[in-house]
Amino acid sequence: MKPKYIDIAERLEKKIKDGELQPKSMLPKESDLQEEFSVSRVTIRKSLQILVDNNLISRTRGSGTYVNDLKAQHDALHLLGFIEEVSKQGKTPSSQVIKFELKKPNEQVAKQLNLSPNDDTYEIHRLRCINDEPEIYEVTHMPAMLFPDLSIAIMNGSKYEYIENSKGLKIAKSSQSVKPYLLDTETASYLNESEASPILKVESTGYLEDGRAFEYTVNYFRLHQYSFEFISTRT
Repeated sequence: MKPKYIDIAERLEKKIKDGELQPKSMLPKESDLQEEFSVSRVTIRKSLQILVDNNLISRTRGSGTYVNDLKAQHDALHLLGFIEEVSKQGKTPSSQVIKFELKKPNEQVAKQLNLSPNDDTYEIHRLRCINDEPEIYEVTHMPAMLFPDLSIAIMNGSKYEYIENSKGLKIAKSSQSVKPYLLDTETASYLNESEASPILKVESTGYLEDGRAFEYTVNYFRLHQYSFEFISTRT
């Protein structure tokens, strides 16, 4: 049986995630929570500390405890495009193409996409925003032979929608690697961060149903409005 303070923290977290407790709203007073859950003040404070540690609530001295805006969650176990993933969570995604070039692949790109050094690839840099705030700097490489009509207009929208709906190709899976990273000067300027700020660097290679690699992407996650969710099951 789980400790009471953990159970209370989980129940309050559910209320926040279900929208019963709205972002920026004040949490009930500790005395009211004591009465609601029939526990001591010490137990309530331990429960609230869990929510503070998980960045779900914030305490303001002399004012009260408030519900934070929820971060968009990146579910690494389910392959969704950025626009679909963020929209499903009630936030507004947008993209801006920073760079769009047709070029020969370097050694790493050629290896990930199973290309020869003489094949053409598109290199696309995009700034991904949530509610107009920069959150991800994305560098994507895509084989030109698969997507000869790829354009800036297409990449300003949903890449996955273009691949599956316009090209009629079926996306099967993505192999991802997540590492800590210190921002370089150029990327930091797009993300409104300082050089050498710590972020997450996520490298991924996407595969079609027939086994062909269709993209190699490096995403730099600022993590101001994004969190990662990994769910492991024991079999």
